[in-house]
Amino acid sequence: MKRSRGAILFFFFLQISIRSFAQDRDLDSLLRIIKTSVYDTLKVDVMNSLFLRYEYDDDLKAQEYLTNALDLSKKSGYKKGEAMTYAYKGFFAEDKGNYPEALKCYFESLRIREKIKDKPGAADAYFYVGNVYYAQGNYEEALKKFSSSLKIYEELGVKKSIAIAHNNIGGIYFHEKKYDEALRQYDLALKIRLLLNDERGIAESHLSIGNVYSEQGNYSMALTKYLEAKEIMEKIGIKYLLAGVYSNIGIVHTRQKNYKEAAIFLKKAEQLSLEIGFKECLSNTYDGLSELDSATGNYKGAFENHKLHILYSDSLDNEETRKKTIQNQMNYDFEKKEAIAVAEHQKELENQELIAEEKSRKQKIVLVLVSCFLILVIIFAVYVFRSLRITRKQKDIIENQKLLVEQQKSEVEEQKNKVEEHQKAIVDSIKYARRIQRSLLPTEKYIEKSVNRLRKK
Repeated sequence: MKRSRGAILFFFFLQISIRSFAQDRDLDSLLRIIKTSVYDTLKVDVMNSLFLRYEYDDDLKAQEYLTNALDLSKKSGYKKGEAMTYAYKGFFAEDKGNYPEALKCYFESLRIREKIKDKPGAADAYFYVGNVYYAQGNYEEALKKFSSSLKIYEELGVKKSIAIAHNNIGGIYFHEKKYDEALRQYDLALKIRLLLNDERGIAESHLSIGNVYSEQGNYSMALTKYLEAKEIMEKIGIKYLLAGVYSNIGIVHTRQKNYKEAAIFLKKAEQLSLEIGFKECLSNTYDGLSELDSATGNYKGAFENHKLHILYSDSLDNEETRKKTIQNQMNYDFEKKEAIAVAEHQKELENQELIAEEKSRKQKIVLVLVSCFLILVIIFAVYVFRSLRITRKQKDIIENQKLLVEQQKSEVEEQKNKVEEHQKAIVDSIKYARRIQRSLLPTEKYIEKSVNRLRKK
C-alpha cells in the first residue's frame, strides 16, 4: 500500500506519540535499584524501564528484562506492573512486525487493566491495539479502538491524551481521504493543545493539518501550517519532526514552482535526516528532490534521487536499520536536555529513597508505639493481677473475721441462753419457795380472826 508524500510521516508520529516516555535512563542508578531495593513493585518498574533502554539496542537484554519483570510481577501480585510488562512485550513484538503476538500482549494488558479497574491503563491499551490495526491498514478497527481510548480519556479528563486521541483519529480519516472529518479532529486536538500550551503537540497538529491541505491541493494553506509548525519545532529542537516539516515545505514549494525555496528546504531535510538517521524522512525527501529535479529538467538528478527514494523505502522494512532509525529519533528528542533528565531522574531516585526511609521510619515508630502499648498492657495486667490478689486476700481476711464474729456471736448467744436459763431456774426456785412459804404460814385473815377471837375471850 503506497502512502502519499504528505502523509508518509504520520505513522511514525503515531508511534512516537505513545513511545515518547521511552527516553534513555541513568543506567547505573536503575541497576543499583534492582540490586538493593526491597520493594518488588519498584524492581518491576525499573526492569520495564530497562527494557525501554535496550529495546532497539540489544534484543537479548530487552527480552531478559521483560521476562524478569513479568515473572516478578506475577510472583508479587503486582497487577499494574504485570499489565505494563505485557504492553511492553507488545511493543517488542510490534518492533519485529509480529502483529498477532503484539495484539495478544496488548489484549492481555487490557484484560488486567480492566480487572483492576485501571482506567488510564485501559485507555492506553486500547490505543496500542488501535495502533497495530492502523499499521495493518485495518482502519475500521483502528478507529474503534482509538474511539474507545478517547472515551475513557474524556471520562478521566486527561486533556493531553484526549488531544492525542483526536489527532490519531484524524489520521485514520486522513488515510480514508475523509479530509473534512480529519480536519475536524485535528482542530479539536489543536484547541486542547493551545489551552495546555503544549508546544510539541501544537506543532504536530499544525503539521497534520498542513498534510490535509497539501493532499487537497491547497498549497497556500498547507505552507502556512507547515511554517507555523517549523517555527515551534526550531524553538524546541525536536529534530525528527523538524526534518519532516522541512521535507513537506520543500515539496509544497516545488508544487508552487518556488524551486529555489524548495531546494533549500529539501536539502535541509536531507541533511538533518542523515544526521539523525531518519530513513522515512529521507525516503520522502528524495522523492521530493526527484520531483523537483523533474520540474526543473534535471532528469539525471531526478533518476538518482528516485533510486535513493526506492533504496530508503526498501530499507525501512529492514529490521536492523529500522531499530537504529527509531532509536536515533527517540534519543534526539532529549539530546539537549540530557543533563536535566539525568538530574531529574536522580532526584526521582532520591525521592524514592526518602519515601522508603520515611516508610521505614514510620514502621519503626509504629513498632515502638506498639511495643509501648504492649508494655503498658503488661504493666496494667500486673497491676490488675496484684490488685486482684490483694483484694482476694482482704476478702479472705474479711470472711475469716466474719466467721470469727459469727462464732463469737454464737458463743455470746449461747452464754446468754445459759444465763437466761439459770436466771429462770432461780426465779422458778424463788417462786416455788414462796409458794411453800405461803402454804406454811397462816394468812393475814386467819391471824386477824385469831386475834379477834382472843380479844373476845
